[in-house]
Amino acid sequence: MKFNLKKEWPFLILLVIPVISGFFLYSHMPDQIPIHWNANGEVDNYGSRLFGTFFLPALNILLYVMFLIMPKFDPKRANYSKFESSYNVMRYATHLLFLFLFAVTSAAALGYDVNIAKLVPSGVCVLYIVFGNIIGRVRHNYFVGFKFPWTLANEEVWKKTHQMGGKTMVLGGIAALIGVLATEGTLSFAIMMAGILLPAAFVTVYSYLLFRNLEK
Repeated sequence: MKFNLKKEWPFLILLVIPVISGFFLYSHMPDQIPIHWNANGEVDNYGSRLFGTFFLPALNILLYVMFLIMPKFDPKRANYSKFESSYNVMRYATHLLFLFLFAVTSAAALGYDVNIAKLVPSGVCVLYIVFGNIIGRVRHNYFVGFKFPWTLANEEVWKKTHQMGGKTMVLGGIAALIGVLATEGTLSFAIMMAGILLPAAFVTVYSYLLFRNLEK
């Protein structure tokens, strides 16, 4: 995958929007900005105006760089061209989530009534569902996907693991999203984590057993 400005400009826009917005909003931000909320949506940690305004935009840029350069160091880098469109969907979804998080947390810092306990977990669940929808198309590599020793050692195990993993991620993500929207507080957080972690645990076991059966 080579850098192509014509293909990259939509990503660059998603990086620039929060940075420019941060400069416009900076003088309106309080000296102490909420940077963490508990399961009930209550602020439990604050950061400086500078950190609170620009941390998410900076992290968004860092992720962009990682998405761009990590494939170049991957021994399986030739495979990225086989799932480039899916890889780009992952990139778009990630940067859109960070843009959403920046907007939500900035609104909260400015004093708007924002339901962080619903909006942020919902955004994470949607990202999980999006990843689940496309992860089955990801080809053998060392950067993206279920990178267990047995999936990296066997392309057939990799393929079947990611096909099954995609289905369980979508189901888990939908269950998590419903739980977040339908419940409150600690229960909501617990359902979200279960919807995210249980599919990962299931796929780990499924993948290993598949590898063992193929090796017999």
